[in-house]
Amino acid sequence: MLQHKFLSHTEGRILGMGLFLLVLLLIFLAYCALERPDDFNVLLSITASNILFGRMAGLSIGIASQMNTFWLIFFNLCIETIMVLIFYALFVMSWKSLHVITYGPLNDFFQKAQASAEKYQPLIQKYGVLGLILFVLTPFAMTGPVVGSFVGYLMGLSHLTTLISVLASTLMAIIAWTYVIKNFEATLIVYSDTLMTFVMIAVVIFLAWYLIKRKFFNEGKKED
Repeated sequence: MLQHKFLSHTEGRILGMGLFLLVLLLIFLAYCALERPDDFNVLLSITASNILFGRMAGLSIGIASQMNTFWLIFFNLCIETIMVLIFYALFVMSWKSLHVITYGPLNDFFQKAQASAEKYQPLIQKYGVLGLILFVLTPFAMTGPVVGSFVGYLMGLSHLTTLISVLASTLMAIIAWTYVIKNFEATLIVYSDTLMTFVMIAVVIFLAWYLIKRKFFNEGKKED
């Protein structure tokens, strides 16, 4: 019954699609870990870099590792598509007060993203879908496909129009940055091992900081 009610909302089906693609990605990474460990290290570094630092970092890792250009673009598009589908659906549900988000850090992210979306929405609305596409193409903080999808929703665009516009412009941005970064390919190849090591260290530090912050923050709340 709960599942039927959940899927009766369009955003519920969008979330379901995003989670399905996420499962496929995890299965693919698990397969690479078992059968192709060298490829797995590169793909894991690309995934972590893209999520934590943005597409330029992920693309740089792939180019430094001399990954095939088509598969590099396709893999990064998959990562960003999954993020857009999941976070867009959760944002819409949160906006409609469906109370599906109870996790503190995720709530904090949505509040910051919502503030950014509301800040840019009047300017983008003047140019419609074109403005949304340009917003997604802009490589600045709190822009990009995820926040762009939030802006599309606040503009009153349909789910389909928002997602097509955001994902199409995401693909254009990935292709453009791939060929820009390729101009530095020789330099990146020299420092490829250093780049991947840096990413892994950054991920470990990020996780350690998160766990420490969560532990002390929760203890502080309990004492209050």
